[in-house]
Amino acid sequence: MLLSVIVPVYFKPQEFLRECIESILGQSFADFELILVHDASPDHSLATLKSYANGDPRIQIIDLKKHSGVAAARNVGLACAKGKYVTFVDSDDIVAPDYFRILLNIAEHFALDMVISGVTNFQKTQQLKPIKPPNLEKIFRIKTISPTPTIQHFICRLFLRSTIDALRFDENLHAGEDILFIHRAMLLSRKYLEISYKGYCYRHPPAEELGVYRGQFCSMEHTENGGLPQRIGETLHLTQRLCDLENFARNRAHIAFIRYLATRRFLRYSDRIWQLPNRQERIFFWEKFCEIFVNKIQPQLSHRLWKHFLGWIFAPKKIRWCTRIQIYCARAAYEIYNIRQNMGRFLNFIKLYFTGVC
Repeated sequence: MLLSVIVPVYFKPQEFLRECIESILGQSFADFELILVHDASPDHSLATLKSYANGDPRIQIIDLKKHSGVAAARNVGLACAKGKYVTFVDSDDIVAPDYFRILLNIAEHFALDMVISGVTNFQKTQQLKPIKPPNLEKIFRIKTISPTPTIQHFICRLFLRSTIDALRFDENLHAGEDILFIHRAMLLSRKYLEISYKGYCYRHPPAEELGVYRGQFCSMEHTENGGLPQRIGETLHLTQRLCDLENFARNRAHIAFIRYLATRRFLRYSDRIWQLPNRQERIFFWEKFCEIFVNKIQPQLSHRLWKHFLGWIFAPKKIRWCTRIQIYCARAAYEIYNIRQNMGRFLNFIKLYFTGVC
């Protein structure tokens, strides 16, 4: 079997789920297994999955008895996957009819560890237009592939299973688990290619539509992941894990990029503590951010000016009235500084873009 497709299923409108499954089963490439991981969804998703599995032997349903989160559901799917390649699809998204065939052709031709496609964003299926397939002959004429670190959607990737076999999603994270997995996979990959083909269709449904659907089956508490304090705690955990990725190093350019990414996200996440209504919680999390800065972020900063400037911001034990303004200024200045630092990566991307490859 060449491909395993893993779809975690939890709490999505049934027409979205049906459209997702039908777009996968309707692929022009047929040698795949579809692993549907039912994450104890409180709606009628399991019955919908069984109705498709009864008519297609390629479908395997894994029914989790307790809701464990998207990271755990994907891990269960990975453990059961048998294909040479693995890809993930969210249960409310759609893939173009030739999506699997195109990505697999490119992966096999170049012996890649990963293929990254573009994304088509949409709200309603009726808005989707036919997606033009890429010129494979043009892509196949590429002589050398030099991986370029990039931030892109996690879901529009095809992985060589042997490359990511030892990797698993961090189940302590309800958000950002895909970011961590992406960069761990990139650091373990020898060759990967990013193409412009937007065969993965990422749905952005109106919030009120999802709210009405959720209200039919459970209380709002069921859909929240512990509130803002837990989400801030998870972002701290994610920042620490990103800082520790140097242990996976194979390429120094990747490490420089991930250091930039970790510091960038650290500055962005630190701004969230002002959303907390309780002052004691704000002080508690501020101390946590300062601790992570000293132990994780500051040792990675190579520029002496940044070490002093950020050290001055995160040195006080208590939050000052002007701290939030200082963090905003630091975020803006850091992005400007890294435009110059990442110029080589940016120019390489522009070159590939105008040659029609990515």
